[in-house]
Amino acid sequence: MDRKKYIQGLAMGSSAFVMWGLLPLYWKWVRAITPYQIFAQRVVWSFVFVVAILIVMGKWKTFTGALRSIRNWKLIIAPAFFISVNWLLYIWAVNNNFVIETSLGYYINPLVLTLFGRVFFKERLNRLQKIGIGFAGVGVAIKTFTYGRIPIIALVLATSFALYGLLKKKSDLDSITGMGFETLVIGVPSFFYLIGMESSGLGITGNLPTSFWFMIALSGIVTATPLMLYAEGTKRLPLTVVGFLQYIAPTIALFLGVFVFDEPFDSISLFAFVFIWIGIAFFSYSQYRILKRAKIKV
Repeated sequence: MDRKKYIQGLAMGSSAFVMWGLLPLYWKWVRAITPYQIFAQRVVWSFVFVVAILIVMGKWKTFTGALRSIRNWKLIIAPAFFISVNWLLYIWAVNNNFVIETSLGYYINPLVLTLFGRVFFKERLNRLQKIGIGFAGVGVAIKTFTYGRIPIIALVLATSFALYGLLKKKSDLDSITGMGFETLVIGVPSFFYLIGMESSGLGITGNLPTSFWFMIALSGIVTATPLMLYAEGTKRLPLTVVGFLQYIAPTIALFLGVFVFDEPFDSISLFAFVFIWIGIAFFSYSQYRILKRAKIKV
């Protein structure tokens, strides 16, 4: 284990998931336009933000050079598709009062990531990690079973983001170049969609204050920053570790859904939540032991 990379991965991954957990606050803030327009604006402004970073970091030539590689295009199309599905559904769900269900989806996601880690990368779990997954799995099962219906939103969010993480693991592009690639692929159709909305009078211009353009432009920063941190963290950590860091975001979202957005949360949901946190505690302790054995100062 590379100690430095492991610590960097934990820091980057944790930061990304905290930012993602707080995102419902932002999507509610800009819900004056449709989820589809929010999604398109998000992609376009993310590309603008990433281009600025590439230029400042002196990586513009590296990016344009990567665009000429057929292999890179093959590797980027699939993750771009799955992150698009994830982004659009998440924005729609938050602005239609399904914040708690999105939280459930991201609780399920680590289990899917763990499965992918074992199947595709032969990653092994220690005893404490297995116990942690067991408790978390029971909690997710209780929440899913008592939901009253098949949680389609949760399942699609979990699977799409897990597939994105898996595909990013296979890419050898650095995070900023990869982000530029992804937002370019999604950004071209998104840009033309926005042009159509604005020209038909259904967009921001003429319907909302000019200041809203500044509000929506921030979507590039709040999108690109955690995604780049996640990409770098994923490259430095086993998928099993990344999977459990994922619990940070849905926990924050769950609290937002219950205490800020006043979505229903009964005693059974709380019971499931307790099981999930017990699982996280076991896994966190296993990580502490790994760091201690490696003599890493934390």
